[in-house]
Amino acid sequence: MSEEVQVRKEKNPSIVVSKPYHKTVLLCANGFQTQDVHDATPIKEYFEKNFGEEYPNCEIECVHLFAPADTKTHKKRLFEKALRERIEHYVALDYDILLMGYSFSCALTAKMAAKYKDKIRRVIFVAPVYDTIVNHMIPGYIKYALKYMRLRKKYGDKVSKAIGRQTVEGLPGLLIAIFGSILTNRPYFRHVRQDTLLIRGDEDVLCTEHSLKKVEGKLKGNYEVYHYPKMTHSILKSLKFNGVVYEDVLSFSFDTPYLLENKVESTVLAEAKEISLPPVNADGEEVPTFNEIFDELDPDGEEEEKRQNDF
Repeated sequence: MSEEVQVRKEKNPSIVVSKPYHKTVLLCANGFQTQDVHDATPIKEYFEKNFGEEYPNCEIECVHLFAPADTKTHKKRLFEKALRERIEHYVALDYDILLMGYSFSCALTAKMAAKYKDKIRRVIFVAPVYDTIVNHMIPGYIKYALKYMRLRKKYGDKVSKAIGRQTVEGLPGLLIAIFGSILTNRPYFRHVRQDTLLIRGDEDVLCTEHSLKKVEGKLKGNYEVYHYPKMTHSILKSLKFNGVVYEDVLSFSFDTPYLLENKVESTVLAEAKEISLPPVNADGEEVPTFNEIFDELDPDGEEEEKRQNDF
């Protein structure tokens, strides 16, 4: 990669990353994908090729939240089950665990970071989608789904081959499950207390500035924000175009060195925003807000769903 990329990094001096000497795994959840190849596969391959021998205690696992062509997996509760099972697998093996969410799965990653707060060391949110209306996500995805269905009906499997993607069955149902996952899990951003890295491309129309600020405003722990010029929501597309993103992810995860050119303009995030700690009671326990108490009563809306099913 000969061209330098001017990355603006809002650094936080409270976050210190060192090379792991204990077994450590980075679990990567996929975003909305219509192919079997996981979004984080290029990062995993780049790490194994360049750092695998030097970092024998470190691993990357690509967690498939759903199978694109299997409609039975297109349910938000199954998204959570897939990620939870891999977390518990590595908890049993006594690994230090890092989580990375991408796009819609950032909200689910936030929930898992909150649920397993004593086991998850650090968190990475790549292009986190928080808004579904402001960024026109819903009408945009529905328009895409309908267009794909019409082309598929007219041209059959040629459509999938033409766009280099696997055929996806039940696309509208998958999109509904994704919307439900975002809306159900995004309240958990405010429960994330681990050191966190936020990543966004400046030309991303799904992870908007508004989305990013929403997530920033809810995080309770220390965090850093990296902004990449001329990058869109497909910020994990390939090494050729997004290699500097891969290196930032790996550096934050395992303290790996930089091999690609990456001109950086850093600011200090801590100067822009002081982290405010929540109030505690006499026993040192955090005092929840009214909204947190309300959400904790039924964060997944299970009781409401049960009532609806009774009718």
